[in-house]
Amino acid sequence: MTHRALWLALAASMLAACTSTASLTDSELSQAAKQGDGRAQYELAKRLASEPDYPNAMHWMQQAAEQSGPLAADQQIRANAAWQVGDWYQAGLGEPKNPALATQWWQRSARLGNTHASYRLGVMCQEQHQGKLVSECLDWFEQAAKRDHAEAQLVLARWYSQQPGADADAIKWLERAAELGNRDAQYLLGQRYEMGKGVAKRPDIAQRWNDKAAAQQQPDALLLQAKQALPSNAFAAYQRAANAGSAEAELWLGMAYLAGEQVPADPALGRYWLELAAGHGSHEAEYQLSLLQVDREQQAHWLTLAADGGVTKALFELAELQQDQGALEQARASYAKAAQQGHTAAQYAYGEMLRLGQGGKEDYTLALKQYRLAAQQGDRMAQYRMGTLREKGLGAPRNRVHAYAWLSLAATEGMPEAVLARDELEAMMTKPEVKQAQKLSEHWFGKMPLTVRKS
Repeated sequence: MTHRALWLALAASMLAACTSTASLTDSELSQAAKQGDGRAQYELAKRLASEPDYPNAMHWMQQAAEQSGPLAADQQIRANAAWQVGDWYQAGLGEPKNPALATQWWQRSARLGNTHASYRLGVMCQEQHQGKLVSECLDWFEQAAKRDHAEAQLVLARWYSQQPGADADAIKWLERAAELGNRDAQYLLGQRYEMGKGVAKRPDIAQRWNDKAAAQQQPDALLLQAKQALPSNAFAAYQRAANAGSAEAELWLGMAYLAGEQVPADPALGRYWLELAAGHGSHEAEYQLSLLQVDREQQAHWLTLAADGGVTKALFELAELQQDQGALEQARASYAKAAQQGHTAAQYAYGEMLRLGQGGKEDYTLALKQYRLAAQQGDRMAQYRMGTLREKGLGAPRNRVHAYAWLSLAATEGMPEAVLARDELEAMMTKPEVKQAQKLSEHWFGKMPLTVRKS
């Protein structure tokens, strides 16, 4: 036996006898690494990185990942080494930063079975496709999921949840991730049992999974517990959910402190929690913050954020603010958006700007359309405008019957101008016309929302 072969055999025996290469001295470890022992190369790389000496650490980590033969590290160590090399290339440690090489090393690590590498490649793939989970991305996630990577299992569960007829696959991956302790999977699985979505409706199982998620400070699970809490325990429960980052719970606390409900009123704390909620994406909190502002610029700032987030009342109030400040084009555009979202007062206000030509050209046809939408929801001024426009033939052909019917509705609560306009119109109409108009008015009134008819 040659000297080299003898040394390799002795080194192998020595390393096998050790429970870990960590027990070797630096000199022994360096010698074993130079002789091709993969575990020694991996351990030496880690020691060098801790000094830190990344250039040499990178050299030995690459050796550990690529080593073959009888002294090569096992597959798991080689996979971990390849993963680490990729991370160092990504960070520019030991070698110049090189994302392409980082990806190649992660791919090598994934092929060797490293679940973190597979998951990261899936995330990168998804980012490259603007958030879409194309087949290639799903393959990476599935590779990690099959090796019990809970986050990858959750990704697959959410994807299958959006696919028609794929509830069984969604539940399978949710269950696996939940059993591995993923708190988001536990919460979502609880929701499925609560709603009976893809599984038998089981409130008891739903509660069990939600409690498990809440025990891990899952914000939505804690929020659900808060909503289910007795009034005497609600504040403490919402506090726990808010501390875990639930925007809805933070909003609840903010409103509680502002209103002095269950706690003494504290405007400063109320604002603090509202700002936290806004920072976590609560557009309602942004709207509530707008109501606290004295400065018009700050009010506009919060209203704009809330409006962009889809809070219709914020969009309407932003339009009012813009109109007050003389920014008529902006106000008209904001009213139009709020009107499109069904805001009755915005429909009337937008109609007014269209009729008067404020912030743009006058448009009687579109104004009439907006007035009609608001009038059908019981807005008396919109009903009055409908009556006057139909009487004059603006935006639609002149129709005294329709005009009278709208004016009658507007006069329901005694609006003086509506009563006067109706009576003046009635003097010019025949009795059959008046009777027809009154029936039409009653018909339209019956089609209005019940809340309007009761008022």
